[in-house]
Amino acid sequence: MAFKILDSTLRDGSNVINFQFGRKLTRNILSNLEKGGIQWIEMGHGLGLGATRKCGKPAPLSDEEYMDLAKNTLKKANFGFIILKKFGEKKDIKLAAERGAKFIRIGSNITEVNQIEDYIKYAKEQGLIVFIALMKAYAITHMKEYIEILQKLEKWGADVVTLMDSAGTMISEEVKKYINHGKININISLGFHAHNNLQLAIANTITAIKAGADCVDVSVGGLGRSAGNAPTEILAILLEKYGWGKILNYKVLSDLNDNYIFPLIKGQNRFSSESLTFGFAGFHSNFLPLITKVCKRYPLIDYRDVILALSKKEKVNVNEELINKAIKEML
Repeated sequence: MAFKILDSTLRDGSNVINFQFGRKLTRNILSNLEKGGIQWIEMGHGLGLGATRKCGKPAPLSDEEYMDLAKNTLKKANFGFIILKKFGEKKDIKLAAERGAKFIRIGSNITEVNQIEDYIKYAKEQGLIVFIALMKAYAITHMKEYIEILQKLEKWGADVVTLMDSAGTMISEEVKKYINHGKININISLGFHAHNNLQLAIANTITAIKAGADCVDVSVGGLGRSAGNAPTEILAILLEKYGWGKILNYKVLSDLNDNYIFPLIKGQNRFSSESLTFGFAGFHSNFLPLITKVCKRYPLIDYRDVILALSKKEKVNVNEELINKAIKEML
């Protein structure tokens, strides 16, 4: 099959372990991902380039050290990093290109893509393949508006636009609709990144492939923020079962999960009430601390009801004022 499989264990997965992928563990995961047939590897701090400097939760290695480690470990696979304007600067993009990264993934909420035009053009100037992480893609439900956003990104030079189901809220029919409409209206690659809040990550990934997605994201053991992602090793098996070829080695990848990934998450409830509610509401897990803080003032209010009510008004940018307003309307 002529599509990319991008493994994000070492990037999205780092959110689960407080961004603490050390040198030895990173090297082992890189080696086994390549051995398992993965050709596109996203790595580094979970919040992207520059986050170790700015987010207050540093990774054990600098961005430059992760770059050098990947360059010296991988023989054939391509590696790259995500960058969010909140943390990363153009100098970080330049550094990635100079240190051997093949691609950069520029992250933006789907409603805020006008903010990243300059980063896209700069990354292209550096000779990088430019992926766009179109976060909270479900927040735009009108297909005309959605297509206009994709066409902007294509015009600015993006190579791949990945729809991020950031809350794990999408059902297969929605995935098919977004991919189908995108494929008809743009000439660049379209990808899909699933989260597993409703245990649909792998099913939605298969739906995306069937609908014509050019790239899908996975992570070993499903390691990723909140309820996690579509598991790499399960996709490896399903590709073969669907007759799409033995593209990945599930034995190597499942051994990687058994030996290195599962021990990192043992005992964690990845299908907690919070995760399920995020999936139900289409609501990003990053908003939970603020909601929890506000809900302490209203002991009779169930935070899950607040999430569900709030999500009907706003899915992208949430602040304390909006939360208070939603609660007062419930009283």
